[in-house]
Amino acid sequence: MKYHFLLCLFLFQYASFAQSENSVKELSKKDSITYLKLKQQFAKHINPNPDSSLVYASKIKAFGLEKNYSVGIVEAPYFKAYYFRRMQKLDSAIFYFNLSSKLAKEHNYLRGIALSQNGLCRIHYFLGETENAVDACTNCLDVAIEMNDLPIITDTYTALGNTYRRHNDMNMAISYYLKADSIHSVEPQRPDIIAATYQSLGTIYEDLKDYDTSITYFKKANDEFKKIPADVTFYLNTTDLHLGSAYYHKGDLALADSILQKTYSYFKGIKEDVSVAKISTYLGLIRIKKGDLDAAERYLNEGFQLHKDKKYSYETAEATLELGKLYISKNEPKKSIYYLTELLQNYEDYDNRSLQQKTLKSLSEAYALNNNYSLAYNTLNKTYKLKDSLNNVQNIASISEIDSKYQTEKKEQQITLLKSQNETVEQQKLNQRNLLLGGLGIMSIAGLFFYILYRNRQRTNTKLKEIDALKSNFFTNISHEFRTPLTLISSPIEDTLLDETISDQKRQQFTIAKQNSERLLELVNQLLDLSKIDDGQLKLQIQQGNVTQLISALSESFTYYATQKNISYIIDIIPSNDTGWFDKDAVEKITINLLSNALKYTPENGKVTCEVYTKNDTLFFKISNTGKGLTPYELNNIFERFYQTDGQNQGSGIGLALVKELVELHKGSIEVKSEPNKETIFFVSLNLNKNMFSKNTIVVNPNNENIKDVTLHYNTNIDSEAKITDSELPILLIVEDNDDLRNLLKQTFKNNYNVITAANGNLGVELALEDIPDLVISDIMMPEKNGIELTTELKTNELTAHIPIILLTAKANIESQFTGIDVGADDYITKPFDKKLLILKVEKLIESRRQLQLRYSQELVLLPKDIAFTNLDEKFLNKVQAALDENLVEPSFNVSEFSEAVGMSRMQLHRKLKALTGLTASEFIRSQRLKLATQLLKNSDINMSQIGYSVGFNDHSYFTKCFKEAYNCTPSEFAKRN
Repeated sequence: MKYHFLLCLFLFQYASFAQSENSVKELSKKDSITYLKLKQQFAKHINPNPDSSLVYASKIKAFGLEKNYSVGIVEAPYFKAYYFRRMQKLDSAIFYFNLSSKLAKEHNYLRGIALSQNGLCRIHYFLGETENAVDACTNCLDVAIEMNDLPIITDTYTALGNTYRRHNDMNMAISYYLKADSIHSVEPQRPDIIAATYQSLGTIYEDLKDYDTSITYFKKANDEFKKIPADVTFYLNTTDLHLGSAYYHKGDLALADSILQKTYSYFKGIKEDVSVAKISTYLGLIRIKKGDLDAAERYLNEGFQLHKDKKYSYETAEATLELGKLYISKNEPKKSIYYLTELLQNYEDYDNRSLQQKTLKSLSEAYALNNNYSLAYNTLNKTYKLKDSLNNVQNIASISEIDSKYQTEKKEQQITLLKSQNETVEQQKLNQRNLLLGGLGIMSIAGLFFYILYRNRQRTNTKLKEIDALKSNFFTNISHEFRTPLTLISSPIEDTLLDETISDQKRQQFTIAKQNSERLLELVNQLLDLSKIDDGQLKLQIQQGNVTQLISALSESFTYYATQKNISYIIDIIPSNDTGWFDKDAVEKITINLLSNALKYTPENGKVTCEVYTKNDTLFFKISNTGKGLTPYELNNIFERFYQTDGQNQGSGIGLALVKELVELHKGSIEVKSEPNKETIFFVSLNLNKNMFSKNTIVVNPNNENIKDVTLHYNTNIDSEAKITDSELPILLIVEDNDDLRNLLKQTFKNNYNVITAANGNLGVELALEDIPDLVISDIMMPEKNGIELTTELKTNELTAHIPIILLTAKANIESQFTGIDVGADDYITKPFDKKLLILKVEKLIESRRQLQLRYSQELVLLPKDIAFTNLDEKFLNKVQAALDENLVEPSFNVSEFSEAVGMSRMQLHRKLKALTGLTASEFIRSQRLKLATQLLKNSDINMSQIGYSVGFNDHSYFTKCFKEAYNCTPSEFAKRN
């Protein structure tokens, strides 16, 4: 009945899942903290925002499975049950409590069994299923008593009291409440458990019409709730609901109305319909007392409808009874009869005679008011037959007697306790001196320990500072060391590019080399800047200027790059004549990094927007781009050094870390927001106020430097549409996401192969299925579909299973090579690779295929096992053989019928047969007919002129010509030899 009892218990049960039972795996300290935070987040959201709590319940399940942690595995359905209980989806709640109990038994987790049974008990008594509720609570007590877990025992006694009170068995209810209270007296429990018991006692005294005592207990419950170090607004409001009810029954309508209106607004706000319905009923009763019957009708109808939507429960029955009484007051007996009859027909708790008696009495009045005196008399007779009035009097007397005995027993316990305390006082005095001396000794040892710990910590801190300094010096030194060889690399490249006599192909190759050497220099400079920031050596050079003009010029530099990628690039910079104080180099690095990142990760036909304006000595800079977006985890780590959103992304993970450091150094802030698969937005604000910077960073007379050239690494050779120009050359498919490397490979092989290219794995698979290449060279780390997935898909497809595949990768470890070879790759080459070696491996793989093709031409009979590269190839050749056996001797059998018989297009069949046998489809049919003719010439007595017709040739002379081309002799000569 009391929804709040269940939710009050949540704090207790949430904290009570211990992690120390012998049968339960222990977590590391780090994992324990992680798991505790997940449970805290669940508790935080369960009442105000239950849908968010469901997310954390799922995370608890994932954590439990990942760590093989029994407590997490058991708790996950337990917390889901609480979510469904909060949403009033009771069938689902029962399912998950049962699931939690089952898992707890499987994992021998006793506390999990006890708490899941406790949760079941509370749902069953809420539904009026007394027997099921008592069974569940009994199961809980059996385990809790075995563990001697007083908090669970105490709370289960309270739950049993609620169950019997709902069943109108006040003797049993008060006995269990007093048992719970006696445990508090002997060994005080946590505030939430004590509060639950006080609430229950308050409701008992409210039923006994002892409203002052009831109010006292409710106030005590709220005092206990306030001791909990968490947001207890929900629990305070549940108690206030009962306070309002008690004040109503006491006759203090103004105070009751004030309290209930507050709780009504709160529960309405969090959509907790059960409490809203309960409060609506009381607000309706208050309006009846005040004579405002129309308002009363509205409130009571709201309570009735909300309860009715949640099944015909005890609360529904109460709301229906009050509506019936209201319509008697409004002299509308027919409506009253309707609601009261509905109540008697639908409410199935036959043991609750008190409610039945009240309903029958009101129904009798309604019949009389409707002038139906016969029914009024019969109904009144039924009322008298119920003995609830006498039972209630006996219950009250019995309860008072039990309460009196309990108070006497409690006083005797207190007297005994006082005597025991007096006897121990003397002993305590004797022990105090020894304790004092022992304490001084322990304090001295502890002081020495903490001194040694402090000294060691100081040494550790000093050592860490030395390590940081060494690390900083290392980055500085290695950055400087890189610059010399980079200079030696870039200088000859620049000289060569100035030579007008070099070919276009060489110029393109040297341009790629120059761009990548500049990229490496950028990374070195960024590392050096980060090192200087860590060491406190990077100082701003603040000078006066027009920052919007600077950013406008820098952003315009990216226009060609955006056009090349077919990206909609919008620059929205509000010009300003006002000058500000800023570090020109820092602003350039921030702008270039953010814009280049946005363009890099925006797909084709996407959109990038750059918005800039200044206001109140502050620069506001917003860059947004469409695309994949970032997950919450990626958002939390995006500014970490060397962090990459996933392994497929190109980049070092340095740029955004440097941007964040520079923004903060410039007294600014940077934020990022992202919506997955929609857009990502970076917000930057920089302070332009001179007074915000130290005097030693101000440059009074700055040099008028030109705006820095933005080095953008454009694709110098956009892939043209793949075309096979020479049908005799082997087809080579190159799948590589790096534009420069893909173009370099294309230039390497284009003279000796028909080269087609793809920028990702998905496109690579499509081209392989369409063109059936002779060999595939593929990178492993690629977006959309990586090289391993591409290899697996091609090697498991009958059309492409024969194609040799070479994988390229930067991963040099042996495990990566095992993975590549295991899925069917024919070779594995690590980057950077030797171009000559790659060319040689391509040649040898294609040559090995040609050797098998040659072997076919020497065989008189098609033997799939002898020429197949894989099982799928053998399967394909068996299909080919079956088609030939059935149709080869038919003169009308041609390539179209052949391709249809094996389930391929003509081009696919042509490329597949060419790869396996070296013959086109038509050549293959002719070859097989000629081979069949040789067998007939050897083994049969068919007339020589009929041999050609027997194997599918229409023309004898054409047959003779083809035979002579294949075997260098006429059919007659061949027959004579054999």
